[in-house]
Amino acid sequence: MKKIISILLLSFASILTYAQPKPGSFKPTWEKGPEWLKNAVIYQIYPSSFKDSDGNGIGDIPGVISKLDYIESLGVDVIWFNPLFSSTWIDGGYDITDFYSVDNRFGTNDDLVELIRQAHSRGIRVMLDLVAGHTSYLHPWFQESSKYTNHRYSDYYIWSDVLPDKKAEADLEKMLKSPDYMQSTTGKWMSGDYPRAKYYYKNFYACQPALNYGYAKPDPSHPWEQSVDDEGPRAVRQELKNIMAFWYGKGIDGFRVDMANSLVKGDSDKSTTIKVWREMREWSDKNYPDRVLMAEWGSPKYCLASGFNVDMDLNSVNKPNRRLYFDNKHQADGGSYFSLNGGAPSRFDLYGKPWPRELVDSVTTPYDMLKRYYDYITDCFEWVEDWGYIASITGNHDHLRLNTGARNTPEQLKMMMTWIMMMPLPILYYGDEIGLRSLVDMPNVEGANHNGKERSGARTPMQWDSSANAGFSSCSPENLYLPVCPEWTSVTSYKDYVELKKQNILPLVSEGMISVESQQDDPNSLLNWVRTLIRFRKENEAFWADSAFEPLLDETAPYPMVFLRKGKKETFAVVINPTGLPQHTSLKSSRPSSKYVSSGKVEMNWKQSRINIDLAPVSCIVLKIGHGNDKR
Repeated sequence: MKKIISILLLSFASILTYAQPKPGSFKPTWEKGPEWLKNAVIYQIYPSSFKDSDGNGIGDIPGVISKLDYIESLGVDVIWFNPLFSSTWIDGGYDITDFYSVDNRFGTNDDLVELIRQAHSRGIRVMLDLVAGHTSYLHPWFQESSKYTNHRYSDYYIWSDVLPDKKAEADLEKMLKSPDYMQSTTGKWMSGDYPRAKYYYKNFYACQPALNYGYAKPDPSHPWEQSVDDEGPRAVRQELKNIMAFWYGKGIDGFRVDMANSLVKGDSDKSTTIKVWREMREWSDKNYPDRVLMAEWGSPKYCLASGFNVDMDLNSVNKPNRRLYFDNKHQADGGSYFSLNGGAPSRFDLYGKPWPRELVDSVTTPYDMLKRYYDYITDCFEWVEDWGYIASITGNHDHLRLNTGARNTPEQLKMMMTWIMMMPLPILYYGDEIGLRSLVDMPNVEGANHNGKERSGARTPMQWDSSANAGFSSCSPENLYLPVCPEWTSVTSYKDYVELKKQNILPLVSEGMISVESQQDDPNSLLNWVRTLIRFRKENEAFWADSAFEPLLDETAPYPMVFLRKGKKETFAVVINPTGLPQHTSLKSSRPSSKYVSSGKVEMNWKQSRINIDLAPVSCIVLKIGHGNDKR
């Protein structure tokens, strides 16, 4: 019998890394709510890639409306859209030219209002992506700010005639040597031939000048550093409220805020940024109750202290959950907890090239991966209990999909889906429910790929059926926003995929195709497994966002993954074996239970108030094991 240990305490190193901002300085001044968020599942849509209604190869709002019945069939409660606003499309819509209008590639403001109306009639809420920290360099605010010092928009941005130090000079010089420097993230300043000044502060790409929310501790020797209480930063905050009010007035139920922690500059402990967002939360609650603010922050203690209802548990390179998804290197094949080889080190990258020996991680074990995540997430859940919620993601527009590298069969993907969908507040990225495949060597469309990060593979069109272009669009294939990959294949490079398909020697790993049509009526499909999990969590209060999460970790072996979800009346165990070997565990259980769902071959027997669970390779089970007040 294995010794099961509850992971309840955070390691000292994690405490240092994820310390709360100034203990005691911030307390919640709001209700945790809204009530509807407690049992929500959020569905993220990248609008250019979901459904094209007019045959131009790019998704649009009427296309989404045509698929609302499908979205409803998933059981999700909220649609969150990546940016829909007018844009120059250098950075996939995040370079905005008008916050008050829908980009004409998607339709009109009236189209969005109609989508909201139809979604609401189905009990589905709608959230928009709010890019609070920057605009496009072609935004009218920036264009006017670049000309005047005494205009309404003069101090909406940060301008200087000198660079602050040698590093800034070197960064700018390096950036301008790049052939695509407007899509460069190097440095913090960009130069230009502007009457106002020589340089502006940027927020991500060079094409995205930072909006001026001020500096936490302005340096008197740096005239460009304004206080957060100066006229310009105050006006920008008011503009942000105006944008939110405009869309709230059209029926929007909330916003996901892009780069939420980047507003105030020189704010190392984020205390000033926290104060800015608390102001926004109090204003929003007072004037628009029942709305939600969700952040791309990735540090729940800071984020929820800022007043956000939700922080997203991102899987970026340095995050504790990273090694459950991927290797430390974003493109690595293998080396993650959810892998057939049981977390064995990566030997090849996604281009099929061997990793240099010094980059192969032979030290971090699956136990290390799981323990670090459990330590981190348990501490976060305990700390934010009265503040808000932490959302787990299947993926998003900035990372490789779950179907990547050697994790490429429906059965494997069901394991990761089980983990994420049984966590307190899941976000399902469009297409992950059918297993859309991430490929590398994709076209770099609208700034998707940067610094070796292949984001195009996570933004490909939704695959609906077996017709041309997988039913996404009636356009010619060469006019697609991005190409499609409808096969269950082990190929990782798009260039290899095209060539092998042309030669009719494409290696396949599963039968059928990756589409809604092929999985719709198959009870064993990934799509219907996701529907089963969503329905199961909604029927059982133990899986809701306010219910307890208790991880269990065997100190002698890291598999299977086991954690408990505890409601007021019932306790459930989630047991997952993503590996290619059989696994076993034993749990305390008061009596046999018929309330469970499972995938793959799982055998159970009860003896002396314990349940013994044997899991075949790539299998899992979610089952009731006791009452909500049971002590484990």
